[in-house]
Amino acid sequence: MSKTSPWHSIKQNVHHNNTSCKTGNNIEPENLRSGTGGKPLCKECERLK
Repeated sequence: MSKTSPWHSIKQNVHHNNTSCKTGNNIEPENLRSGTGGKPLCKECERLK
Protein backbone atom coordinates (compact mmCIF):
# COMPACT_ATOMS: atom_id res chain seq x y z
CA MET A 1 0.00 0.00 0.00
CA SER A 2 1.51 3.25 -1.07
CA LYS A 3 -0.15 6.63 -0.93
CA THR A 4 1.01 8.98 -3.68
CA SER A 5 0.06 12.17 -5.49
CA PRO A 6 -3.55 12.01 -6.70
CA TRP A 7 -4.58 11.14 -10.24
CA HIS A 8 -7.86 10.65 -12.06
CA SER A 9 -9.44 9.58 -15.32
CA ILE A 10 -11.42 11.97 -17.47
CA LYS A 11 -13.95 9.09 -17.74
CA GLN A 12 -14.42 8.47 -13.99
CA ASN A 13 -16.22 10.43 -11.28
CA VAL A 14 -13.51 9.81 -8.64
CA HIS A 15 -9.79 10.37 -8.08
CA HIS A 16 -7.17 7.94 -6.78
CA ASN A 17 -4.17 8.25 -4.44
CA ASN A 18 -3.13 4.67 -3.72
CA THR A 19 -0.85 2.67 -6.03
CA SER A 20 -2.55 -0.57 -4.87
CA CYS A 21 -5.93 0.53 -6.26
CA LYS A 22 -6.85 -1.79 -9.14
CA THR A 23 -9.36 0.68 -10.57
CA GLY A 24 -6.83 3.51 -10.51
CA ASN A 25 -4.14 1.35 -12.08
CA ASN A 26 -6.41 0.34 -14.98
CA ILE A 27 -6.87 3.85 -16.37
CA GLU A 28 -5.89 4.06 -20.04
CA PRO A 29 -2.91 6.42 -20.54
CA GLU A 30 -4.88 8.71 -22.86
CA ASN A 31 -7.51 9.28 -20.12
CA LEU A 32 -5.03 9.72 -17.23
CA ARG A 33 -4.65 13.16 -15.62
CA SER A 34 -2.75 14.26 -12.51
CA GLY A 35 -4.53 15.82 -9.54
CA THR A 36 -7.97 15.24 -8.10
CA GLY A 37 -9.92 16.90 -10.89
CA GLY A 38 -12.23 18.20 -8.15
CA LYS A 39 -13.56 14.65 -7.74
CA PRO A 40 -14.06 12.69 -4.48
CA LEU A 41 -11.66 9.92 -3.46
CA CYS A 42 -12.34 6.45 -4.87
CA LYS A 43 -13.88 4.04 -2.33
CA GLU A 44 -11.20 1.45 -3.05
CA CYS A 45 -8.42 3.97 -2.31
CA GLU A 46 -10.26 5.02 0.84
CA ARG A 47 -10.50 1.40 1.98
CA LEU A 48 -6.79 0.81 1.26
CA LYS A 49 -5.64 3.64 3.60
